[in-house]
Amino acid sequence: LREEKAMVLKDLEKSDLFLKQVMTSNKQLSKKLEAEQTKIRKLIAELKSQKVTQKNIIVYKQIANNADERIKLLLDEINKYKSKIDSTNVVLGNERKKVDTLTTSNKKLSNTIDKAAKLYFYNLNFTTLKDKGDGKQVETNRASRVNLIKISFMIAENTVVKASNRDFFVQIIDSKGNVVGLKKSIKFGTQELTYSNIINANYKKETLKVEGEIPVSDLPEGVYFINIFDKSKLILNTSFNLK
Repeated sequence: LREEKAMVLKDLEKSDLFLKQVMTSNKQLSKKLEAEQTKIRKLIAELKSQKVTQKNIIVYKQIANNADERIKLLLDEINKYKSKIDSTNVVLGNERKKVDTLTTSNKKLSNTIDKAAKLYFYNLNFTTLKDKGDGKQVETNRASRVNLIKISFMIAENTVVKASNRDFFVQIIDSKGNVVGLKKSIKFGTQELTYSNIINANYKKETLKVEGEIPVSDLPEGVYFINIFDKSKLILNTSFNLK
C-alpha cells in the first residue's frame, strides 16, 4: 500500500509540474488549467496526510486517472485554439516569447526534470479503408472490403522530455480476442505483447501528430478494439464496428 501510495503521489506531482509549463494566451483555457492544478495540489496534500487502505487507494488511483483524462481534454482544447491563431499569425510573436519564457523556467526546474518528464497522449483517431492498389483509398466499414486501417494520435508539447525517436505498438483485436495485422510479439521484461504494427515517431518536445497504417485482411464482422502502447504501457484505446 505504501508503494502504491508513492506511485500515485509521483504521478500527481508529474501532472502538477507539467501543468506549470502548459501556457496559452486564451484566458478561459488558462483559468481551466489553473483550476485543474489547484485540484491536483489539493489531492496531493490530502493523500500525503491520509493513511491508505485497500479501499481508499483504489479511489485515489481512479481520481488520479480522471485528472489525467481531464488534462488530455484541456490539451485538445489548447491544440484547437492554437490551430485557429496559427492561420492568422497574429499572436506568433507572443507565442515565441512564451516559449522563450518557458525555456528559461525549465532551467530553474533542472532538479525536478525527472518528475516533469511525463508525456501526454490524446485524440486517438482511425479510418478503415479499402486500398485499391492504384493509389486510391476508399473509406468503408464493411469487413469484407477493409484491408487498411489508418491510425493517428497526438503527443502534447513538453520541453522537459528529451527529444527522441519512439516506437509505438498498435494492437488491434477482434471480438474473439484475436490480434489482426502483423501478429508479431515482443517482450518487455516478463511481459509479452502481441501487436498489429509499429508506428515510429520523432518527438522533438513539440506537439506532434503521430500517424501510421496497419494492413489487414479477411476481417470478420463485429467489434474491434484499438490499443496503443508505449513499450508495455497502454496509453490510448478506442473501438469500432465493422458490418
